[in-house]
Amino acid sequence: MATFVQSIPETVDPCTASPIGCSPSSPFVTCTGSITSPYSGDVIVPINGACTITAPASVHNVFVMTGANLTVVGATINGDLIGNYSQSITLRNANVYGWTGLYNVQATSISGSSLNTSGNLSISHDGCCSAMYGGGRGSFAMTNSTVTGQIENEVGHQTFFVGNHVTGRLEVESADQGSIIGNTVGSLDLDQNGVVVIASNTVNGIAKYGTNGWCGTGYNVILGGTQGICVGNVEVDVENTGSIPVKFVSAYMTNIPLAGNPSWQLASGHQVQCGAILSLTCSQLPIIIPVGDMAQITMGWTPPASSFPLPWNYIYFIFVSSHANFVDGYLYFSVGLGLPMQSRLENRICPPCW
Repeated sequence: MATFVQSIPETVDPCTASPIGCSPSSPFVTCTGSITSPYSGDVIVPINGACTITAPASVHNVFVMTGANLTVVGATINGDLIGNYSQSITLRNANVYGWTGLYNVQATSISGSSLNTSGNLSISHDGCCSAMYGGGRGSFAMTNSTVTGQIENEVGHQTFFVGNHVTGRLEVESADQGSIIGNTVGSLDLDQNGVVVIASNTVNGIAKYGTNGWCGTGYNVILGGTQGICVGNVEVDVENTGSIPVKFVSAYMTNIPLAGNPSWQLASGHQVQCGAILSLTCSQLPIIIPVGDMAQITMGWTPPASSFPLPWNYIYFIFVSSHANFVDGYLYFSVGLGLPMQSRLENRICPPCW
């Protein structure tokens, strides 16, 4: 079992808050197919429509309406990009010269792209120097992209930033699940998220950790110091349904020995054998579980430095007994931390088990 956590909701900005509003100016073209050559005017993707813009095309402002789909591959948007309740927006090796506003877009995928290439830092949106805003309970993934200025992303369901370079502040707020991995950012601001993992980033300024339900961090280089704390504790309840006491002599998270000792207690409220003394709680191994009782075990988790699957969406744990048996299981990052499958008890030896 694990503590259920979820994000703290926040109001999503309307598209009327964007620098250019929600609709195009004349001249503009309505795209329901593809654009493959330069066009100097605005482009609108109509309600429930679909548009693909490919190199060597270039256009001015682009507006993606309710239920519409936009795909930009290798092309350039010489103005701003606005999505309003759109179904999907995909940018691959694309360039956006101006500002990007994504309001309640269901699915956003940005890879190998450059945003705010104009370098304009005069737009204020939750602070100065805004390059991009994204808000709403959709999925958002940005990988291997460059952003000149600040990104604010809030109220997302799944929000992933992996391998990007952001010159300004990266803010992720009120996301159900967030992964910020392998980025270089000007500063970092994380608040009101449900589950958030921060690993292997370089933060050239300050990293601020607010009220996040579950927060795991490790292997980051933070040059400006931190404000607040990022706590990634995992609680696992293990019940002894056998006929003899169980003694756990080692514990692993994601196949790595714990950096520190776990903290544990018995669900019955009875005292535990903690080294040479009896106590209600214990912060050292071994973990001894009497027959018919349950151990409530809390462990701190640090994400791996590298070489792990992305997006990181689960934790694997192992407890090894003095009889060379082990119990293991998975904690998945969904809306919160949960254990959708029962832990397994097997009589075998496995790496890194004994």
